[in-house]
Amino acid sequence: MLRPYQRHLLFSYLANAARRLDRRDPVAADLASWVVDNAPVLDDEKPGEVVRRRRGRRERMADPGDPHLTEDGWAAFRQTLAGKARRAGRPKPDLMSRRLRRLSGITETSATDIRILEVLLLYETNPVIESVVDDVFMGGSRRACFNMRDSALPYFLDMSHRAVAMRFTPEAPLVRSGLVSVDDDGDLSLVERLTRLANLPGKDLGIRDILLGEPDRAELEWTDFDHVAESRDHVENLLRGALLAGETGVNILLHGPPGTGKTEFCRTMAARLGVPLFSIGERDKRGGEPNRVERLGDLSLAQCLLARGGNSLLLFDEMADLLPDPGWNSFFGMHGRHAASGGSKLFMNRLLENAPVPTLWTANTGDHIPEVLLRRMKFALELRLPPPRIRARIWSRQLARNDIEAEPGDALALATAFEAPPGVAAEVTAAARLTGGDIDSVRRGLQGLARALGCERPVQGVPVRFDLALMQSDTDLVGLADRLTDGNERRFSLCLQGPPGTGKSACVRYLADRLGLEVVQKRASDLLSPWVGQTERKIAEAFREARDEEAFLVFDEADSLLADRRHAVRNWEVSQTNEMLTWMESHPLPFACTTNFADRLDAATLRRFVFKITLDYLAPGQAASAFRGYFGIDAPPEISQLATLTPGDFAVVRKKAEILRCLDDPPTLAGMLREECDAKEERRRPIGFRP
Repeated sequence: MLRPYQRHLLFSYLANAARRLDRRDPVAADLASWVVDNAPVLDDEKPGEVVRRRRGRRERMADPGDPHLTEDGWAAFRQTLAGKARRAGRPKPDLMSRRLRRLSGITETSATDIRILEVLLLYETNPVIESVVDDVFMGGSRRACFNMRDSALPYFLDMSHRAVAMRFTPEAPLVRSGLVSVDDDGDLSLVERLTRLANLPGKDLGIRDILLGEPDRAELEWTDFDHVAESRDHVENLLRGALLAGETGVNILLHGPPGTGKTEFCRTMAARLGVPLFSIGERDKRGGEPNRVERLGDLSLAQCLLARGGNSLLLFDEMADLLPDPGWNSFFGMHGRHAASGGSKLFMNRLLENAPVPTLWTANTGDHIPEVLLRRMKFALELRLPPPRIRARIWSRQLARNDIEAEPGDALALATAFEAPPGVAAEVTAAARLTGGDIDSVRRGLQGLARALGCERPVQGVPVRFDLALMQSDTDLVGLADRLTDGNERRFSLCLQGPPGTGKSACVRYLADRLGLEVVQKRASDLLSPWVGQTERKIAEAFREARDEEAFLVFDEADSLLADRRHAVRNWEVSQTNEMLTWMESHPLPFACTTNFADRLDAATLRRFVFKITLDYLAPGQAASAFRGYFGIDAPPEISQLATLTPGDFAVVRKKAEILRCLDDPPTLAGMLREECDAKEERRRPIGFRP
């Protein structure tokens, strides 16, 4: 059913088209045929019957489907449509059209531009207009949008084809504002948000409210980003200053792995500043996945709407969507149907430089973002996985939000057992609430996701029965721990070398615990990469992570990262050692390396460690003390004959004995310890650092 104003527009469009068309044009026959076929929608009478009565004779038009319409019949058809257009009058514009006219005042578009938008928007939202365009001007095809080469717009609006084409040049207001985008095929696409002018009820809604929707709301708290406090505070000051000064070209990149809170950081930042944040470019006009052109159009429109609308921020998630497939030769050379649609380097440069509204961009990695764009960012902040203490706080809040009962230590247990990003905590707790579950449901759900994400980690703290006195070392470990704890110096390094199981990692964790520092532990497998330059990048990221989190950095299996360069056969073997050496010299916090093979370390590396500690197998007296400590009974005499015992051996045998229920059987325990010694590939040998 056509409303009065829509009827006025439709008959105006039809009358203009009929007046412009020659009767021999195939489109003329299609137009006449469409009008006759849709007479029940347009009117109770067919136009042909009206013409016959008005002319006073029983002459009808020729078959509307016949391309050779009679001259008199076509003239009568034109007169009929013109008459209906006059009788439709000029009713008061409907809500959509009134909104379009208010939009012109914000976007600085002309009355002609608004008439064009009116046609395009009616085509998107009104089936009658869609039908006449598709059946008459597009040859019956059902295309998704107008094309610049179509004749519908010029004929509907009584404009020349050239005049219409000029409205869609890159610098024309319709395109520059993001209201309409044009691809290389000439297809015209309305920005998705514009359909809200036709579909959203509410006479009192403002244009910005309609097109931008509700601002994003923050779910995390300011302190949830304490692990990047220095950068976080810098971004706050930068944005606050930009908003106060009305500065243009303010773009900030947030990059980091998925789920680390990039989007939530932006929302929390906006809440901190007390300004609205609008996410843009998330859906196309059909509610599906938008392409690059559609996302750019959404961005341009949002910037245009907010340029003079007061303090606000924009969020563009997944900046990589603006970049073409990295497999192509050019970063900016588009391919396929979007090849000419804003893919130039200059376009992207100007987009960032002239942005009237501060814009926050997110990306999972900055690796594939061209330097030409990175140089136009005011700041780039890397968001990594928060440390356990912050993850525990997020877990605690999510558990409470979803009404899941938990013990005081449950949140910390989840945070330490799984290196899961904050986004996982929200999803897992929400799933547990839906199942009516408890903390066990959360744990089960987290285990399943953790396996898929590879974020399940064994709890690595100071062992329960750890005792420095049970470690055979060439250094007074107790005295060293006391002095480091009592002093104010935090810039020192340690290298701990010795056979497996002698307690190297446990010693470092004990020292970090005494210093009140969390541990950032990196294994060689976490850092080594088959791609050139990636190992060096991961090494640098590890040092930065520990510095930002003010944590104790530990490299396990350090001989793989600090190999002797004299034996290198490939360039990357030298470069990764050089990278380690460079960061070791400048790192401002404690860090340690552990290795089973000190003789494989580069000599220059050893000179850079403040403390070099060698751990060895337990002496007989230590072995006896360890036996009492782990099993609660005196050691049998044969323990003194086992020369390669380590604290790790006692931990393994303790667990085995618990399973076999023989904790009170000294001979059996001694036999198990002997088996551990016999299983070692190498017997006692001289160890220690080379002079």
